[in-house]
Amino acid sequence: MEYKANYGIDCGISPGFGVKYPDFVREQKVISADSPQGAYQSAMDLAGKFADDYLSNPETGLTIVQLLSLSDSDGDVPFDASKSVV
Repeated sequence: MEYKANYGIDCGISPGFGVKYPDFVREQKVISADSPQGAYQSAMDLAGKFADDYLSNPETGLTIVQLLSLSDSDGDVPFDASKSVV
């Protein structure tokens, strides 16, 4: 089954990088999984990759990623928003 994951990415731009990208961006990704729990785990794995590798501040530890929503064809998939921040 396909799920849509929406992320908020706070790029945490640090001085000296000379980057002119927005400080906060939204991303939407399609995730394939067999269950809502699998989709959530895949979505959080992808959030971790965004946090480590996002273009504005790779490997600085300053990028914060939050899973904003996760949905399938039936609607929203519930998850604990307090645990959805990387």
